[in-house]
Amino acid sequence: MVVYKQIDCFNINMKFWKFLGIYPYNEISPHYNFYSKMFIFIFVIIYDVLLTLNFFFLPNNLDAFIGEMLFYFTVLSVNSKVLTFLFMRKKIVKLLDILESKILLPVTNNGLTILRNAKNLNIRYWKILAAISLTCNLIHLLSSLIKHLLLSVQLELPVSSYSFLSDEIRERLIYLFYFYQGVGIHFHMLYNLNIDSFLPGIMILLIAQLEILKDILTNVCNSLNFDHKYDEAGDLKNDAENKFIMKLNQTIAHYDEVSRFCYLIQQIFSVTLFVQFSVASCIICVCLFRFTLPATNEYYVFLATYMFIMVIQILVPCWIGTQIMDKSCLLSQAIYNCDWIPRPREFKSSLRLFVVRANRPLSITALKMFPLSLATFTSIMNTAYSFFTLLRHMQAKEN
Repeated sequence: MVVYKQIDCFNINMKFWKFLGIYPYNEISPHYNFYSKMFIFIFVIIYDVLLTLNFFFLPNNLDAFIGEMLFYFTVLSVNSKVLTFLFMRKKIVKLLDILESKILLPVTNNGLTILRNAKNLNIRYWKILAAISLTCNLIHLLSSLIKHLLLSVQLELPVSSYSFLSDEIRERLIYLFYFYQGVGIHFHMLYNLNIDSFLPGIMILLIAQLEILKDILTNVCNSLNFDHKYDEAGDLKNDAENKFIMKLNQTIAHYDEVSRFCYLIQQIFSVTLFVQFSVASCIICVCLFRFTLPATNEYYVFLATYMFIMVIQILVPCWIGTQIMDKSCLLSQAIYNCDWIPRPREFKSSLRLFVVRANRPLSITALKMFPLSLATFTSIMNTAYSFFTLLRHMQAKEN
């Protein structure tokens, strides 16, 4: 039977991780560590310090403040993701190694089909997210540049106004600053793309493992043939029954590994998820408020695509988190579909142990505060809209 590597669907993510300096494996060029530090220092640390410094010199203008805030929130989110990959490097490698462990490899054609579909879904999701992110980024970066080149309109910096610099310095180095900010925001977009698609990806593979477990549990008593020969105490004399008990114990061990995999995902991405959800909520609120202020059509298109990406960033993990909870709850029901009644006491004892453990659904929690679920997504969207209405009310009072 052909063995499929589960992490193959993350090959393109890993290529970008290498380029962006956050590749978790160490067995590459000895110069990569230096390259990684320099890349992150130039395009993350310096980039973020300049954006932070700019906030202290912003003019007393609501439009300018909101525009700067949008990108600054994104920078905070990217920082948490980059730091996660830097400080959780060993755990991320361990996470990928668990996916390639023998116990999680499917042993049936149905299991291979489930796994193949999950991998294809991950690849399609990356392509869709890449298309939307690239479109949003290019519209924002190129619209002002094209206007400047064709219509001789004054060129504006795409991310931050660098108000801490004098007008003379900004005008003299405008193209240099524009290039640095454009490249920087593009790399930030790549960080978002290849980390945001990785987290749902491993969660989708977790769902695939739960579906494989459900299939195994449903047919755990149907894969072997045996003769019903019991002694007076009700114990089976045929050795085939021991194989059923062994297979059930292997399935329980499979479930334990899946549970460990789920817990490791939570350990690695708990803080990142909390920051991302908090930042996305703020960005959605700010985008809604910015729609009420005058702007160009190109900027409205940028706002719409940008807000859509923020919604996707919290909707997809919440939807997958709900699926994980639902699929794990179905395992305790699936075991009752097998022919367990005539099985011996050892089999039923193992069965009872599994049901007790499976009755507590698997879930992923952000910073031990809220689980990834559609209920959480609804709550976040309600909170964002509430802040938006508050801002609108305050604006109406000022006017």
